[in-house]
Amino acid sequence: MKRIVILIAAFAATLAAAPAFAQAPGQFYFGGSGGVVWSSGASPYQDTFDDSSVTGGKAYVGYMWSSLGMEIGGYMLGTFDSHLADGTVVAETKPIAATVSAVYVAPLGGGYTFHGRLGFAVTQYRFTCVSLCGVGTPPNQDTKKTGLSGVWGLGVDAGLGRHMAVRADYEHFGS
Repeated sequence: MKRIVILIAAFAATLAAAPAFAQAPGQFYFGGSGGVVWSSGASPYQDTFDDSSVTGGKAYVGYMWSSLGMEIGGYMLGTFDSHLADGTVVAETKPIAATVSAVYVAPLGGGYTFHGRLGFAVTQYRFTCVSLCGVGTPPNQDTKKTGLSGVWGLGVDAGLGRHMAVRADYEHFGS
């Protein structure tokens, strides 16, 4: 499975949550975010190079029982161009993912909370031929690949009141 690492910038991530504090025990929470996606080896084609970073985003919902909870997320991980050494774009790769993760949170003091997650992701890579279709190894053609990988992440929430927090995450998909 291709490796994708996500860093979601704190200024772009918001979390709306239930009363008392975002990700509080006994409460549901939800949110959305956007940020930079880095990829290593997004293209299946030989002799091609990939964009190394693009913009992506996610939406998530979770529930906390105590300091432990569960989170479900959906990710749009941007569009990566695969190109030859001369710059000719031959394909676009559009990865998406759905995740289920166990979440651990711990207060850090001063309105900040640490969170970590560990789970699995169902990923799908959509390859769209742009030029030189039908040639190369493997043949450059429209295709989809679906797989299962692990996902883990670390982050910090900064409380902005009873119902909102800003969240900075680092998440890693794959091996």
